[in-house]
Amino acid sequence: MKANFYIVCPSPVTTTTTTGGYVFAGYVTYPGRVDKISPSTMTLVKTFTAPSGHNDVFALTTLSGYVFAGYYTTPGRVDKISPSTMTLVKTFTAPSGHNLVHSLTSLSGYVFVGYSTVPGRIDKISSSTMSLVKTFTAPSGHIRVYALIPLSGYIFAGYNTIIGYVDKISPSTMTLVKTFVAPSGHFNVFALTSLSGYVFVGYSTYPGRVDKINPLTMSLVKTYVPLSGHIFVHALTSLSGYVFAGYSTTPGYVDKINPSTMTLVKTFTAPSGHNNVHALTSLSGYVFVGHNSAPGRVDKINPSTMSLVKTYTPPSGHNSVYALTTLAI
Repeated sequence: MKANFYIVCPSPVTTTTTTGGYVFAGYVTYPGRVDKISPSTMTLVKTFTAPSGHNDVFALTTLSGYVFAGYYTTPGRVDKISPSTMTLVKTFTAPSGHNLVHSLTSLSGYVFVGYSTVPGRIDKISSSTMSLVKTFTAPSGHIRVYALIPLSGYIFAGYNTIIGYVDKISPSTMTLVKTFVAPSGHFNVFALTSLSGYVFVGYSTYPGRVDKINPLTMSLVKTYVPLSGHIFVHALTSLSGYVFAGYSTTPGYVDKINPSTMTLVKTFTAPSGHNNVHALTSLSGYVFVGHNSAPGRVDKINPSTMSLVKTYTPPSGHNSVYALTTLAI
């Protein structure tokens, strides 16, 4: 399979589009919960409450009009949810030893499930039947899959390891294509995103760092080192030609990064009590920020001014937002 990459310059940020949809927030709760949120009013539409034993939503993704929620459980489980009714469609229960779902992504009609296991494992599952297709078992030392993204027909996996690793995986054969080995001090890959044909890697380090890597050669292009106090990159997303990095800090910070120069454009500082950014997503020209707080909060921010637009505060008991996704309509 040959991958083509196109490099484009960042385009001006826009904050309105004709695309609508919903934001979905997953909570680290017993049982697991997923809120469907109106992004215009930042109010609750409906909550999905998972079956008994489906605890701690650490990952969300969408595919073919459905929402998929992954649970940090033994064995690992993934629920397929109808976003219109916020009810369970079907559950995938992972094989023995495939425990603690920490990451999800989707590509070409399949859902990919990353586990916080030793060795790291990724299951490819059929989104229609919610059954296992094939498993990728990572090389020795590549443990705890904390981040997954698709790009140009491949899956990229990041590991929570002392040496930072990102594996490029063929989704058809579920075999390793090539590994990116991060520079010294760049460890604990907690977040991945892509933009303009590049992969961006966020590290839970002090200071926090973001690497821009060439996915064709799996080599380093350039590193972003943030301001003092911006530590532990736990979330990344991209929008309108920029990369956004969220930090597990008090208060919560989100940096807007120029991907060509890998320099800071502007920082969003969250309101008091909106600490520990553990999830980011984007929809309709806005960035949404999920906080590991009690109650769990989601901030809608204007990416042009990096200022707060409105906050979603969930019902009582919906604490610790560890996952966000969107579904456009």
